[in-house]
Amino acid sequence: MPASATQPAPSKELPTSDLDNVAPSLLLKQPVTPMEAVNKLYSEGNSEISEAIIASLSQQIFSGPIPKPAPTIKRWLAVIVFQVLKRTTTSSTKTGHDGQEFISYQNSILERSDHPYAHALLETSGADAASFVEGGDPMNAPYMMISPEIRSTSCTWDRLLLDSVQGKDVQLRFICEARATLKAAKARLDKDQAVRLKAAAAGTGLSMILVFDRLIREGYDPALITMAITDRCPTNITKINRLLNKLSSTRSHLADSKHTAGIFACTEDLLDADQSTDAPYDIITLIGILEYFHGFTATTTEEHLGHPSLVLEPCAKKLAHAIAAMTAKDGNLITNTYRVETGARILELFGKRFRYRNCEDLHALVDIAGFTPIGSAGSGHIYDVEVYQKRD
Repeated sequence: MPASATQPAPSKELPTSDLDNVAPSLLLKQPVTPMEAVNKLYSEGNSEISEAIIASLSQQIFSGPIPKPAPTIKRWLAVIVFQVLKRTTTSSTKTGHDGQEFISYQNSILERSDHPYAHALLETSGADAASFVEGGDPMNAPYMMISPEIRSTSCTWDRLLLDSVQGKDVQLRFICEARATLKAAKARLDKDQAVRLKAAAAGTGLSMILVFDRLIREGYDPALITMAITDRCPTNITKINRLLNKLSSTRSHLADSKHTAGIFACTEDLLDADQSTDAPYDIITLIGILEYFHGFTATTTEEHLGHPSLVLEPCAKKLAHAIAAMTAKDGNLITNTYRVETGARILELFGKRFRYRNCEDLHALVDIAGFTPIGSAGSGHIYDVEVYQKRD
């Protein structure tokens, strides 16, 4: 037992001793599909089932075996799927009610599936935002497949879409990110040191919420933990706060701001954030965001598609410096690479634009902002989760 956890303070509503039983028992009594699980997590109400989903994910992520990426046969199948979707996907530019142009995608195969994840891929995109993976709730669905109780309810289309090559890699990246974050936090808390954590551009912040939940349930002193979850999308922050208010481990430790102990979520654009009044963070996670920023890449979606490469300011460098300004001396940055793999290129067919950045590219990028690599938390076919430490 860590020194800071000599007086455990588990939730009275869901004791730590019940954590290993609540998920299987409740999810077996009230089975949910992966898409239902995401909706219940981020919608109003459903507190009991949300607790069970978080508990099940926590068990698998922090206590279960690390899953393997997709096998070779799935990678071969992804090549076939890519070619089929490439030949059957069409797009057109339309004008919305607000007068803004948007790109509409059509694919009869995905449309016939009537699966929410497929609809998210086909959703119309604003012309100025077509490079971003949109549809926040559906895009969280691959994480739900980590839970064995939820996986057991999955249908054929769940397994095809959510357990694809990229889906398996997303799950692996999620697990490695959460484990690396928990390990870094414990290293400080075990020395009775306060720790400040930040999930930057976190989407719906599920990984960091799981880490906070785990630390509280293991008896670490919440007065030593300050955790901020930020995203530039107000809708994502609304979803985060709904979930935080439903979980017994988080709702009693909600912070008023990023300056006080507890867990806090707020809207923030990383490139415009004013860090002058914000204390630096010991651990920052930046997962699934660097793929969209120009500079320090091995190749790009435009190059793959035979389009002219955009000549833009290398804003990845600006982002790296912004993250460095938020990080304490000797603090950790946990982020990911993005490698060329056919399973990932499928998303390119639906207007998503990526900057492929392998380990060497990522090392070069964060080095200019004063970060040194200290190890890899895990690797798949598409992603590596890398851990860095800030130099002087």
